Amino acid sequence: MTLRQRRAPARPLTAGQRARQLANLANGTTLLGLALARAAGTTVSKGPRGLVIAAGYRWRLPHAGAFTVGNVILSRAPAALLTSNAALLGHEEKHCSQYACCLGLPFLPLYFLAAAWSQLRTGNPGSANFFERLAGLEAGGYVDTRTPRPAPRGAGGIEV
Repeated sequence: MTLRQRRAPARPLTAGQRARQLANLANGTTLLGLALARAAGTTVSKGPRGLVIAAGYRWRLPHAGAFTVGNVILSRAPAALLTSNAALLGHEEKHCSQYACCLGLPFLPLYFLAAAWSQLRTGNPGSANFFERLAGLEAGGYVDTRTPRPAPRGAGGIEV
């Protein structure tokens, strides 16, 4: 990162980004994310679009390279590496919006149910996970292992 890039003024938040930021503050998930980041000894910094980056996450669980809690993105990688990966940052940002849409903490059991369903159906927690599919499987580092359904018997291979 050059000195000029560091000094570049941040773009103002859009109405949607501000609403997500306020919703996740009000529902307590951003505060929970900051508490988790502190307990895990991460380096916390201001990210783009109202996000908070908590870099250097070293706890064993979850196994993901990055995950969100409210508007906090916890990452095993340095902040500069995460913010330079637009696809992954966008993927995690969509999860931040999902927290707001689920009114905060209800997102967690809903996400884990979706991951369990995906694990049962496809053998991995992402391929059939509603939340991961909405956030973009490939951007999140997931491979779509779902197999197409066979045509019904007697359809002659033509889908009806």
